[in-house]
Amino acid sequence: MAKIIVLAGDFPQGDGEYHLGTITLKTSLKPRLGKSLSVSEFKDLTVQNTDSNKNIKTAIGLGIAGAMLLGPVGAIAGYLLAGNNTEVTFMATLKDGGKLLAATDSDTYRDISARALKKNRPGRRAPLSRSLGSGSIL
Repeated sequence: MAKIIVLAGDFPQGDGEYHLGTITLKTSLKPRLGKSLSVSEFKDLTVQNTDSNKNIKTAIGLGIAGAMLLGPVGAIAGYLLAGNNTEVTFMATLKDGGKLLAATDSDTYRDISARALKKNRPGRRAPLSRSLGSGSIL
């Protein structure tokens, strides 16, 4: 499960989780269950901001390991090997008019966006099992 932080909108600020097309927002009354939203409920999804930063814990660890093995050059190489984290802030408009401003990592946003576009694409064909229900493939 990926972490989502609700920043503003029609939902209370706080933490949430994303898993397989469903965002679960934790509330003070139900911190474990919370309110669940399916990305199929999104009418519009836009990126508001992206922020890239270096993973500090990994950078320090790799820098120390590099320094122990290769001295100052190894420390610099270890620091440069540490990965970057990209945080995406997005605005989702629900079909009922509600809004959600939230932040998550770039991989999670990519999955949310792909599922939202897939669910909201007009002119989608019926699943193959339904179209074959009559026994004919023509």
